[in-house]
Amino acid sequence: MQIRTDAVCPLRQEDKETVSCLLGECSALSTKRVNILGSLNLSYEELGKVHWHALSKLAKASHRF
Repeated sequence: MQIRTDAVCPLRQEDKETVSCLLGECSALSTKRVNILGSLNLSYEELGKVHWHALSKLAKASHRF
């Protein structure tokens, strides 16, 4: 594991990486997000309503953690 000092999304190599972007908006994870969460894009408020287990599954599928 390597410590990162920049905030660029490593999946898209653009934009600032945030939790809400990674789990709710990242275009690189859109197919996985639809398969796991049932939605193409989720706002910060919508992510707050998703069960933690589904969010954990998406985070694991992203290979970012």
